[in-house]
Amino acid sequence: MKRTTLTTALSAPVLLLAMQAAHAGPQAHVVCGYSHTLGDDAIMMFGRPNEAMLHDFFGNTHTDASSTRETLREQEETTCDNKADGSAYWAPSMRLPDGTVVTPAYQKTYYQASNVETWPLQPFPAGLSLLAGDHHGAAPNPHITFLCANGKGYTTKTGEVCGLRKGGDAVQFNIGIQFPNCWDGVNLKPSHGVANAAYDTKGQCPTAFPVKIPTVNMNIAYVLPSITSLDTSKVQLSLDPIMHGDTREELWGSLYTAHADFMNGWTEDAARFMTELCMNRGMDCGTTVPYGYSKAEANVVLSSLQPETSQPDPQVLLVQDNWQNGGRTKNSETLSLVKFTIPALPAGQDPSLFKYRVRIYGGKVETDGADQIFFYPTNNNWDPSSVSWATRPACNYNSDAVLYLNHSREYRMVDVDKAVRKALAEGKTEISWYIGGDRQGNHYQFEPAGSEQSLVLMLSGFKTTPEI
Repeated sequence: MKRTTLTTALSAPVLLLAMQAAHAGPQAHVVCGYSHTLGDDAIMMFGRPNEAMLHDFFGNTHTDASSTRETLREQEETTCDNKADGSAYWAPSMRLPDGTVVTPAYQKTYYQASNVETWPLQPFPAGLSLLAGDHHGAAPNPHITFLCANGKGYTTKTGEVCGLRKGGDAVQFNIGIQFPNCWDGVNLKPSHGVANAAYDTKGQCPTAFPVKIPTVNMNIAYVLPSITSLDTSKVQLSLDPIMHGDTREELWGSLYTAHADFMNGWTEDAARFMTELCMNRGMDCGTTVPYGYSKAEANVVLSSLQPETSQPDPQVLLVQDNWQNGGRTKNSETLSLVKFTIPALPAGQDPSLFKYRVRIYGGKVETDGADQIFFYPTNNNWDPSSVSWATRPACNYNSDAVLYLNHSREYRMVDVDKAVRKALAEGKTEISWYIGGDRQGNHYQFEPAGSEQSLVLMLSGFKTTPEI
């Protein structure tokens, strides 16, 4: 048996060719480079190293036969571009018709959903493991698809001959594996002959599997610069070996034996955000699923026109000021004061890979183009039940962040990383800002903490996956 690692200087944009899933519903995604190959399976052969079929692993770099949710979270190093994803993904190794065993380039997983308005998602439970496909398969499976990057799109059948992809630099062959998205609510892992999850029907889960979770749609890309064509009917995938003591006798099956395993290693905040603050609202949150987050713990609207009034539970956050025609102190001013608990930076990880941002929903009231608003720092010594314009904390009009926005009501991201890092260095666990207007008299409205579109302070970790 030959094993080779095929490498080339291809950039990530080229590698993502033909990997875009045809899905119009809400989703998120991660790209994870190949990590390692082992004869291990922590779901179906837990604690039995080198007794399973050869598997190619993605994501958590420490995955082996004894991996659990706890070990994934304790050892968070991952090949995925989103640092919030410490999950383990694995699939059987692939052998070309000439006997060469090849390693995949990367995998891109879409987390998807449909009909969330009627049947909303629940977050992945900690420790959930899922299986997809059939390693005894001998015929097309509606949840397993194949793609020649120069071909006609995904198909469930083998037999297509892949040629060189558009760039002429390599054959690219992809395998798509869709996992079941309805959990039984009891069993975190499947067992031999007993499934813990099933597939929905048009967004609705079967009675025996009532908990709807995001659909894990894994796409594995093999980039093969050493060949010019690939007959997919002759490609093989690893099967469980015959063991002669500690010696393995490898077995191989057709592409119809394609399958994959997923062990949830997302942070609990990330899993919750993905469903409750993103996909259940019909959003494509892309790579923005955070490592950690906190909703605004307090917000008030303060106006110089009502200096003694407290508004601890505003229906909307209002912003308006005018620094022209006599200056700021000569005109009325309305500021929104917000406070967050700061999500902690993860221990033992490179802090430079993480960034703090505020997600805010709203826009300018006037429709005459776009303008800037400002996030002004202040202290945390205020109580939303009693603070008023007359008793407000001091406002530092040297802004921590600027947001450029128009009248569209939508989610917007504000980079507050420098300000939050400064607060953490000072030993603070909370941070507050005044949201101030464009200084030209225009009006702005945003959704408050108590709304479904609550302001959120997000800690996101993102890295570039290795080029191959």
